[in-house]
Amino acid sequence: MTAMITRNFSVSEMYCRCGCGLYEMDEEFMRLLQILRDEMQGPLRVCIGRRSDHHNDRVSTAKNKKNEVHTLGQASNILISGERAMLLFEKARKVGFSGIGLSQK
Repeated sequence: MTAMITRNFSVSEMYCRCGCGLYEMDEEFMRLLQILRDEMQGPLRVCIGRRSDHHNDRVSTAKNKKNEVHTLGQASNILISGERAMLLFEKARKVGFSGIGLSQK
């Protein structure tokens, strides 16, 4: 059975991708992420969750890596595109997220 953090988000989705085993997420962040998922009425594909300080130093593009939200368990990257991405931005602001970024890869 898969260990869950919220009704729809598992521990395995939030693990640091370096393999260190760190997965603990901020409780309030996860509460808001679950509300956002409910508002979107469908899955949100997490491609990045928690990051260890070491892993974050290697991969983050943030200028101030000391207080980077991924290392605090207060961020995740969601793989989404098109009209659904625009809907996600709108709903994330309404739910209470203060930082929303966009990447074109």
